[in-house]
Amino acid sequence: MGLNVSFEELLECWRKEVSNKKKPGRHVSLFFNVFRRARRNNKLRYLLWFRLAQYLHQKKGVRAAYARRLNQRLNLKYAVDISLDATIGPGMRIAHLPGVVISGYARIGRNLFIRQNSTIGIKTLGLESYRLEIGDNVSIGANSCIVGDDLSIGDNVTIGAMSLVNKSVPENCTFYTQRTGVMIEK
Repeated sequence: MGLNVSFEELLECWRKEVSNKKKPGRHVSLFFNVFRRARRNNKLRYLLWFRLAQYLHQKKGVRAAYARRLNQRLNLKYAVDISLDATIGPGMRIAHLPGVVISGYARIGRNLFIRQNSTIGIKTLGLESYRLEIGDNVSIGANSCIVGDDLSIGDNVTIGAMSLVNKSVPENCTFYTQRTGVMIEK
């Protein structure tokens, strides 16, 4: 999904992220299914309203202003800060809502799975351009930080919990930050 999100792309996101329907069908049955499931689940409710705000954000005037206010309310209520300018493909899943931060410069593929307290952002403010790209089918562990101004993460990558990613990661691999534990006994 980019800045020019069509209504069909919005419906695809709702179908993949909120609904349990696998096949596209009538729009009316999808709406009922999405709203019924979102009513019972915080994560699904957040994804429903975030995708709607992202869709409305591309419009001009009153709809864009409403989208910004809606996103601010979602940020406060769910403790999630995902920019409306971020490009995130269909199939995004969030394991636990609190602490997820995604910059507006991020370009993320399909089927992102992100866990709590994870950040995807830029390192230096004020540059003319940024390249922060994440491929399809990427899984990001809890308390991970992906920070860089020119960074690419390939398809089918798993990023381990508590990892700091500040360089590009090739596709089809697992990335984690090695930790050495030191225990001092008294």
